[in-house]
Amino acid sequence: MFEMFLTIMAALIAAIYGISQSVFMNGPHRNYYRLGLLAVIIIIYVLYKIHHTARRRHLERLHVEPEGYVYYEKYTSLLYRAGYLISYFIQNILFDYIYMWRNFNFCKGLDVYDGGVGDYYIKFRHTWYRYLKLTRYRHKVSLKKLQGYAADVKNRMIEEALPTDEEKEMYQAFSEAAKKYFDEHHTLNKKVLKSFPSYNSIDWYYRKNILRNYKAIICVRKYQPMIMEMVRQKDAWSQKDINEFRKKEF
Repeated sequence: MFEMFLTIMAALIAAIYGISQSVFMNGPHRNYYRLGLLAVIIIIYVLYKIHHTARRRHLERLHVEPEGYVYYEKYTSLLYRAGYLISYFIQNILFDYIYMWRNFNFCKGLDVYDGGVGDYYIKFRHTWYRYLKLTRYRHKVSLKKLQGYAADVKNRMIEEALPTDEEKEMYQAFSEAAKKYFDEHHTLNKKVLKSFPSYNSIDWYYRKNILRNYKAIICVRKYQPMIMEMVRQKDAWSQKDINEFRKKEF
């Protein structure tokens, strides 16, 4: 697995480097491309600052500590998602490398199976079979679980910051109504939330977090059984192939 992944990463890095060289360094319109890239960076930065300032002011009006809220808001931000995925791949590579080195170190003559390395090839094939798809599903489920957890924590922060008991009861009743609807219909969307009587009285951050939470639950319930079945199937096929391979006479 690690050999193939490193090959893919090397190819991507080489492609990115080549494109950057031809476009930004040696291309005939490189100055325009550089200005365009600089303009995009400035626009993104300005939009980020506007969003950051607006969010802080809104949270201050809700009497919610901005730093604590933003901490959970960034649980599944774009950069953290990329970091999670890279870390996941690196750890898988290291684990697989150590496993292969211990059991199939051909250079030192330590391959544990006599008569060749066919078992290694079977293991390698089943390691990569549906690996990227399985990794994508696992990554998606993990992120959705984090997103649902963060949404719950943020809503608790909003509830605790409400000034009166009446408002707290109204928010909690709204949350209970959403939970009851979801338990009955196994789905929840913005249109359904709008049908609740107290919809307009609930802060939109709170409503957004409720939707995120139940969308995350829907996603986890959809993909979790698929992941378990893919792992079971992959392991069963791998063991079956190895057993039948060892029985075959050559």
